[in-house]
Amino acid sequence: MRKNYIKQIVIVFISSITFNNYASAAEKDEVPQDLDLRGSDCISIRTIRDYTPLSRDSLLIHAAAKRSYFVTLFSPRFGMNSSFQLATRSRDDRLCPFGGDALIFGSFQGDEARIRSIKRLNPGQLEQVLIRYGKKEPVDKPDPAPPEVKGAEVEELG
Repeated sequence: MRKNYIKQIVIVFISSITFNNYASAAEKDEVPQDLDLRGSDCISIRTIRDYTPLSRDSLLIHAAAKRSYFVTLFSPRFGMNSSFQLATRSRDDRLCPFGGDALIFGSFQGDEARIRSIKRLNPGQLEQVLIRYGKKEPVDKPDPAPPEVKGAEVEELG
């Protein structure tokens, strides 16, 4: 009897841990319906100005004319956050998610990261991505004032 009781407690404990991990992963991967981050856009290598690491397998590449691109990598890169250099390997002057193009973080040729997708973002999408990955705080909208209700007038008796 006591053995079954302990077994049930262990099952409930493990189930709750699994459910919490699943729920937090689902919240993390939740993408707004109007924001599709998969794409096959290309970036002219000459226009690349800067990059912002978002996670171990995604980053923003900032190009000339205030263009921003969301780039997803095939495998996570742990040194991406600490790297100050970004190099590219491409067959031509365009960085694309096809044709074997890759990003190189740091100065080692072996630290290549193949590109899964590139999506050009408009300013609204860029803001959503920055908020989603914790690089920007969401704008708090003030609560609307309560509506005035027309009611019965108060009369004094006396």
